[in-house]
Amino acid sequence: MENNYGNGFNDDFIKSLLLTLEQTDFAEFMNLSYAVMMHNPSQILKRKDAMESKVKAIDGLIKYFEEVEEYEKCTNLQKLKQLLFLNTSDDKDNI
Repeated sequence: MENNYGNGFNDDFIKSLLLTLEQTDFAEFMNLSYAVMMHNPSQILKRKDAMESKVKAIDGLIKYFEEVEEYEKCTNLQKLKQLLFLNTSDDKDNI
């Protein structure tokens, strides 16, 4: 799904920027990833990605923030991870 945001940015351009940022300033990439997840956690919960992918991404962020001793972010990510599991069990209850 290609979006044009009216300012010349599209999905491929944004993905390219993120890949560049990951390779050039990993700390900023991780902080940005955290900010995106925490800005609207319900979007993370609603995404159709496999549970394993979501958990792996969150665990990777937790590991990084543990290493840089940003424990408040780790706590917030743990809460998001718990919500993933609660959301999954709610979905199963509705079947």
